[in-house]
Amino acid sequence: MHHEEADQPADRPIPSGFWAWVSRNAELPAFDRLLFLLYGVRIIAILNVVAELGVADLIRERPRTAEELAEATGTRPDVLSRVLRAASSIELFAELPDGRYVMTPEAESLASDGFSLRDLTLFNTGEIFTTGYAALMHSVRTGEPAFDKAFGLPLYDYFDEHPEAGELFDRCMLQRSRLVVNAGDLLSTTDFSRFSRIADIGGGRGHFLGEVLGKQPHATGVLFERQAVLDHAGPLLEQFGVRDRVELVAGDYFATAPAGCDAYVLNTVLNTMDDARADTVLRRVRTAMGDRADSRLFICEKVVSHLPNKWDYSKLIDLDLLMLYGGGERTLAEWRELAGRAGFEVVTVPARDSSPWTALECRPV
Repeated sequence: MHHEEADQPADRPIPSGFWAWVSRNAELPAFDRLLFLLYGVRIIAILNVVAELGVADLIRERPRTAEELAEATGTRPDVLSRVLRAASSIELFAELPDGRYVMTPEAESLASDGFSLRDLTLFNTGEIFTTGYAALMHSVRTGEPAFDKAFGLPLYDYFDEHPEAGELFDRCMLQRSRLVVNAGDLLSTTDFSRFSRIADIGGGRGHFLGEVLGKQPHATGVLFERQAVLDHAGPLLEQFGVRDRVELVAGDYFATAPAGCDAYVLNTVLNTMDDARADTVLRRVRTAMGDRADSRLFICEKVVSHLPNKWDYSKLIDLDLLMLYGGGERTLAEWRELAGRAGFEVVTVPARDSSPWTALECRPV
């Protein structure tokens, strides 16, 4: 990651070169590069600890020593200093000559305000992922979710028994939705101005729908979700100023979809499903559309690069979806085939030069 010297406060040193070291690492023998990949489990553990303790929030207030941070977090200063030393070695924080720690750009999203990914970090580094991935071989052998094998029940049943984990997951999905809207830049490349009533199927607490309706003051919306999620949707929709234009509808998208809308959105819903389950959801939406030829479905998903040997983080997220749900990411050809079987034709594929996120516009056929 590039760092400009002008961006660094006077008391913040330019990081000592982890990313430059990573770049140099590419020139090392393959044996050493493999060893570097094995460091991943350590990095995950470091991220989990500093996110759980809220270290970024404390350091953002003012530079602090390990002793001060330990006092604020109720931890042992001698042990926390070792974690912070490791975190600084990968530029997550930076240590000043006087022993105080300060933020780096990499740490900004770990703070709880602003464009925060703290909940996303906690979820991705917590027990659900670490224990689930330990059982990945089960998925490889059977195609079934490794999570079910590791925990003895499906993910959403686990959330019913562990509501605090379900709450973290919902917050994580909200942060993911913000990431999609901002980093994926979907709203600037997708024209919703044609539609008067927009249904977000499985839309979480309504972040994406709120963003859409905020830019389309003439339109109304339907947020279709589980009741437990809808119970938390009102305040967020109020923040967007669209609560009076959104109908909250509880339901199961495997069984039905709300009729009477001219645009439907499936935003990172189908990637949690295998083809059979995704086909069921798409057919429910197709039935809800009826014979309105001008209705449209927008499948907002990552489109995996079909090129071999090409870096694409979607190829890693694909394994998350396999482990958690038995689902996965898809290539454009696979999306076309899946949509076609359910009675849709993909008609618009926005160009994506820097992000795998896209909105596949589909018309009924």
